[in-house]
Amino acid sequence: MKKFIFVIIAIIGLLIPAGLPTMEKEVAATSNSESVKRQVPTLFFHGFGGTVRSMDYLIDQSQMDGYATRTLTVTINRQGQVIKTDGIWEKSAKNPEIQVLFVDNHESDYHHTARWIDNLLRMLHNKYGVTKFNAVAHSWGNNAVIYYLQHYSQKTNQPQIESLVNIAAPMQILNRDIYRRNDWRYSQQLKKDFQTYTAQGSTIRNLHIRELNIIGQLSPEDHFDEAVPVSSAESLKKIFKGPNQTYRVRLFTGKRAEHSALTRRNPRVLHVMERFLWGQP
Repeated sequence: MKKFIFVIIAIIGLLIPAGLPTMEKEVAATSNSESVKRQVPTLFFHGFGGTVRSMDYLIDQSQMDGYATRTLTVTINRQGQVIKTDGIWEKSAKNPEIQVLFVDNHESDYHHTARWIDNLLRMLHNKYGVTKFNAVAHSWGNNAVIYYLQHYSQKTNQPQIESLVNIAAPMQILNRDIYRRNDWRYSQQLKKDFQTYTAQGSTIRNLHIRELNIIGQLSPEDHFDEAVPVSSAESLKKIFKGPNQTYRVRLFTGKRAEHSALTRRNPRVLHVMERFLWGQP
């Protein structure tokens, strides 16, 4: 009987060491997988009438320069629903870039577009675990992003913005015959919303934001970028005055400072944006 017990103990002794390395390896693998987190994505929003080409240059060239990685292209329909997500977002992607396309790219009521942005960010939070993001907006897209920050950013579990690049932002009533199909270009709602942003204790002023304001001016005689007056874009400085905010402005001049050229073929705008968002490549 004693001999039988000794044999059983010996067998158990041989089995236990053999099993331990396997268990340790599995635990380590699980720990490493969970430790990999996606980097903060940068979302690119086109303006009124914008298309996939509106932001392609900034996105693709940033990747070629080694600063960031194009990952997803997200399409949002007229009801504000995400209907298509193209591309792959690897967890290891460096400074992921996400292009946002609105099917209704002539929606002039940026209140609606802001709600669509809310739907987008909730999807990114639920599907990809996004808790923070950067944004680059052009033209009328700026109005949607700013309105979103004021009215949606404090919702429960809402991803929070870190850095914001505003390009050619029409923040005031436009006094030129532009955006001809945009019924809101002369709307008093622009003024009302702006007063809300700049009010003491406004939601947007309580956010932690690094902001870069990029403005275009064709020539010293033309105080606009052929669409947005310099004074309209400059008014952003009245918004970002919160205790945890920084505001920077860069004015570009010449032919490549034209409204659409700012995002489509201006390498100086590209490089300023790259360094502001991501530092060195």
